[in-house]
Amino acid sequence: MLFKTRSAAVYGIEAYLVDVEVNISTGGNGEFVIVGLPDAAVRESRNRVLPAIRNNGFGSPYQRIVINLGPADVKKQGSAFDLPMAVGILGGHGLLAKQDISDYLMVGELSLDGKLRPVKGVLSIAMLAREQKIPHVLVPLGNAREAAVVEGISVYPVRTLTEAVDFINGTRLIDPVRSDRNEDVQESKRRAAEDFRDVRGQFHAKRAIEVAMAGGHNMLKL
Repeated sequence: MLFKTRSAAVYGIEAYLVDVEVNISTGGNGEFVIVGLPDAAVRESRNRVLPAIRNNGFGSPYQRIVINLGPADVKKQGSAFDLPMAVGILGGHGLLAKQDISDYLMVGELSLDGKLRPVKGVLSIAMLAREQKIPHVLVPLGNAREAAVVEGISVYPVRTLTEAVDFINGTRLIDPVRSDRNEDVQESKRRAAEDFRDVRGQFHAKRAIEVAMAGGHNMLKL
């Protein structure tokens, strides 16, 4: 059984779409394989996703699971693919009411009990969803206000894997988050003096900027 979900990855400050393709087949004795240039955090997802599925009462999938993160030639980093992987596995087992959920883009790190933890780069991901005309974005509760700054999409805060599944199935109502402009401006001012926490990768560039700032040197943006 093949099931697809949509997610996104961030490199630098740019986000790009990632198709999460989940193939479930018999045999393999519970083998779980992730392909598509995953880093260590992505490969460790299997140790979070399966316990989260079981601990949320969805049963224990022991078939062979192969997950492809496409495009396969771009490196995938971080834990934000946990949620779309888990939803894809549940969809492959026939636990979703819809076979096509391409109008949902989702990110989030799963804890072992199925709760969702915030991830980095959600603002860029929300902007990508608007650009790609994906109307619904599912994010952890802690990321909701950041993503809601972007107009033209509906941002839904989810606390657990169960909430995400129920929302997609239409059995749970979650109101989209609305942005408070004045509060967002104040938050932007507070973050103005912060570091590179929202920039993924680009380690050499960040190091060069740090050295230039420490030495009081000028910088040229090309």
